[in-house]
Amino acid sequence: AGSGTLIAPLARQMAAAVRREARHSALRAGFTARMKDKNFSLVMPRAELTGGSGARILALSRVEWRDDADAPPQLAGNIATGGRGLPRIAGRMERSGSGDAVFRLSMAEYSAGGASLAVPRMTVAQAASGALGFSGQIVASGPLPGGSARNLRLPIEGRFVPGGGLTLWRECTRVAFDRLELAQMLFERRNLTLCPPPGSAIVRAGAGGLRIAAGAPSLDLAGTLAGTPMRLRSGPVGFAYPGVLTARSLDIALGPAGTASRFTISDLDARLGKEIAGTFADADITLNRVPLDIRNANGNWRYAGGRVQLTDAGFRLLDRQEPDRFEPLVARDARLTLAENIITAFADMRHPATDRLVTAVDIRHDLSSGRGHADLDVAELEFDNRLQPDQLSRLALGVIANTRGVVTGTGRIDWSERGVTSSGEFSSDDLDFAAAFGPVRGASGTIVFTDLLNLTTAPGQKLRVASVNPGIEVTDGEIEFSLEGGRLLSVAGGSWPFMGGRLILRDVDLNLGTSEARRYVFEIVGLDAGVFVERMDLPNIFATGIFDGTVPIVFDTAGTGRIDEGILISRAPGGNISYVGELTYEDLSPIANFAFDALRSLDYSQMRVVMEGPLTGEIITRVRFDGVSQGEGAKSNFITKRLARLPLQFRINIRAQFYQLITSMKSLYDPASVRDPRELGLLSDDGRRLLRRSITGEEAEPDVDPEDVISDEPPIQD
Repeated sequence: AGSGTLIAPLARQMAAAVRREARHSALRAGFTARMKDKNFSLVMPRAELTGGSGARILALSRVEWRDDADAPPQLAGNIATGGRGLPRIAGRMERSGSGDAVFRLSMAEYSAGGASLAVPRMTVAQAASGALGFSGQIVASGPLPGGSARNLRLPIEGRFVPGGGLTLWRECTRVAFDRLELAQMLFERRNLTLCPPPGSAIVRAGAGGLRIAAGAPSLDLAGTLAGTPMRLRSGPVGFAYPGVLTARSLDIALGPAGTASRFTISDLDARLGKEIAGTFADADITLNRVPLDIRNANGNWRYAGGRVQLTDAGFRLLDRQEPDRFEPLVARDARLTLAENIITAFADMRHPATDRLVTAVDIRHDLSSGRGHADLDVAELEFDNRLQPDQLSRLALGVIANTRGVVTGTGRIDWSERGVTSSGEFSSDDLDFAAAFGPVRGASGTIVFTDLLNLTTAPGQKLRVASVNPGIEVTDGEIEFSLEGGRLLSVAGGSWPFMGGRLILRDVDLNLGTSEARRYVFEIVGLDAGVFVERMDLPNIFATGIFDGTVPIVFDTAGTGRIDEGILISRAPGGNISYVGELTYEDLSPIANFAFDALRSLDYSQMRVVMEGPLTGEIITRVRFDGVSQGEGAKSNFITKRLARLPLQFRINIRAQFYQLITSMKSLYDPASVRDPRELGLLSDDGRRLLRRSITGEEAEPDVDPEDVISDEPPIQD
């Protein structure tokens, strides 16, 4: 019955000593025996048993034995034991006032094979029925089922019934110890209260073998787990051997006080046998220095061979920082192993709403040092209308949206006593998204993060983009940028082919996630007027000239954009702009037809284009030609010859919705693309008079005859 406990080595030593001393032993005693009818009595003033070694192993004095036919046998007297390898017991048996035999004894510490047992006091009472009741205290050290104890101070209260077996502790009992070890858990200098199951006892031994069942209303223990400091608190705990272990509201701290990791488990169940295994539910795990927490974990656990294993685990992964940088992810079928102070874990982390795999995480954490790392593997994470970056990290809000495409990459998080570091590289071959500087299509490249957790990149990140539209769409370019803290986006520049030249985005810093006005300055270098006409699908227009300039685009705090006086200026020596189509409204008037023919082709020494206005409203475009003269193909007459002598300026003001501006530019030279100019109020009904109007469309001055504009005066500068 004592197999696997501290009783076994003590019993083996005692049995061996008895066998050794029994050979050549001697018993000396004097006694008086009487028998009358069925009654028997024995009185022994003194008796002594000497072992083969010559040592006194048993001494009796004042012994009295009575065996009446109508009552159980009764025994009284004194006893002492000793000898090498045998326990030293001193006791006295006497009769109580009620007639029960009462045996009071004590036993000095008896040790063998790393186990020891001492009985400072013990009282054994024998009832008239023959049953034995006992109470006292023992101090024990040595192996216990599933562990061991040192100086386990255990009150003893029990009962032995012949034919019925042994029962111990039918009431709650307070247990204290200097050291208690269960599995790889070691507790120091604590005490706890153990209670039996209702209507039963903590220990029962009989024909069915040894059974142990106990419960504690709470635990508060301190010690180590596999050499790592541990503090364990709990709610109710139940234990049965062999059988099950149940625990509620476990709170376990692992590691030194300043760097401890926390495990809180609402429900823990285990099967106790050759191995310890069971289930756990609603567990929270906080690994020190790891910036991510595990919540609501559940699954299976097993302890064998010094290893704790969690399998088939499901949990939620949360960012510990406030406010959260990352949205919660979920895992299922995760694995965790604790062996030799090292935690290793693997889990596939998924987006909870879509169940889409976000990253595979491989973790290693050293409980003794608090150091560890997590490797992240992102394999073809797809963004679409079901999943967007801001659903994974709120730091992406205001940085990137309307994302379409696939992202792959790897990351690593390291933690130690010096803090937490992280890094990563993420790539895409074809990604569409809306950024702070406009819609982006076909982005490709690799972004290198020097601080992945805080979304900070290395300087000089570059992405190839098929197109970007910050107000003016450009294609096949490159953007250079860096991101700091997920909040400061520093665009070091962008460059795209544009209308035969280049469009360059100047450096700009954007504070993401804050409401502020944002100003982008685009520099246009070498725009070819001929390519511009071709791209704008103006088939009746022919133009030459190279232009440079800047186009500032400003977005206010409401996100409304406007062009803030963009300027394009032609390079010397200028160019030509001509209309090569047929005039649709030939019946305007002789003077109007005459003017169109005369101005069909214009050479200019400089053209200046100024644009300003809201992107969602009317853009005001002012075009000024300097050094204007008739070009090849225009009709010459006495009027144009007079004009050629003048320092002529040609000014055009255009008001139009931004997205209709190109059509308006086409209408300058192709009347077929708009209504009759007389309907628009540009000419009088008879086609003879030009109407001058203010920027609001109302008449600013009286009608002017076209002939009145011919003058030898210098051009008007305002």
